[in-house]
Amino acid sequence: MLRLSHEFKRADWRRMLSEMTATELADWLHFFNETPFTLQLIDHAFSGLNFTVASVFGGSDNLSPEDFSVLLRKPAVDMDDETMMAVSEGIAGGVRYEPTNSGSHD
Repeated sequence: MLRLSHEFKRADWRRMLSEMTATELADWLHFFNETPFTLQLIDHAFSGLNFTVASVFGGSDNLSPEDFSVLLRKPAVDMDDETMMAVSEGIAGGVRYEPTNSGSHD
């Protein structure tokens, strides 16, 4: 709803919602599910332009327009235990906790 009011440049989204019927709201939501909002269109054009420039001057084959998108984020990859332990060793001032049966001898 907030993106819809942003698209129509209306700050009073509650009033806008009260002025619409449920059918009109459903029609707008259906329309904007198929047609991206302004910010998404700008991001798409921006990422396509950057991809083109990078392809022409960089010559890399493993790039895609999604690499240059500001709005599209790749999901975070879960790290395994070994990687997390290796990363945590580099944190200054951190305390490393080990299980009681880890074999550390005091």
